[in-house]
Amino acid sequence: MMLKKLLCSLAFMVFLSENVRAVELYTEDFAPYNYLENGVLTGIGPKIVRALAKEIGEEPKISVLPWVRAYKYAQERPNSAIFSIVRTPKREAEFQWVGPLYTVRVGLYATHENNHLYLGNNDENLEQARKVGDVAVQLGGAGEELLTTLQFKNLNPILNVNKSLFLLLKGRYDLLETSDVFMAYMAQEEGVSESTVSEVAFMGQYDMYLAFSNSTPVETVEKWQNALDGITQKSEANNPS
Repeated sequence: MMLKKLLCSLAFMVFLSENVRAVELYTEDFAPYNYLENGVLTGIGPKIVRALAKEIGEEPKISVLPWVRAYKYAQERPNSAIFSIVRTPKREAEFQWVGPLYTVRVGLYATHENNHLYLGNNDENLEQARKVGDVAVQLGGAGEELLTTLQFKNLNPILNVNKSLFLLLKGRYDLLETSDVFMAYMAQEEGVSESTVSEVAFMGQYDMYLAFSNSTPVETVEKWQNALDGITQKSEANNPS
């Protein structure tokens, strides 16, 4: 009888430890949002996520992985999440969402030499973009999803986005789908003027999120969202418009 009680107690303790274990977070190396600098993860995404973790008293493990693998792990594993990720209709049911964390402007970029091809309005420029040879998009990214729904047949999904501007300038791609913040950052990294490339078609404003697996307890997700709401309210109170 005593042994049975002991075994039940041990089983209950294991159950508790599994359900209160720290959240594991995944992200990608995608400057300037989330990136490794001298081995330290930095950028606006990690800064916000760490602030949320501090607010709720947790120290989550953050792993930097290729986007496709990070996405897969965050979908399949309990107590796991991915950031910074765009919330799209296709992804809606795949995760539990916390956010928005921040917002970015996204468009199609061309080199200065090709600007003359895009002199119409935004719809006309998007139509022209469908006719070029290659449009570089992040493999598995929201841009690939959106442009596919817009009937683009000329997408070239790339894994290493950190080389995307270099390859655009070398003529490997005709267009690059990315954000204004990323483009400005990469222009500085490549040592070229921002005027070397320009946005020729606007795709939209993307809200970036922290997305938890559906097997993560709802209470955990709510705790992180409440932390974000609290920080946002404090910021608005300290910086009234």
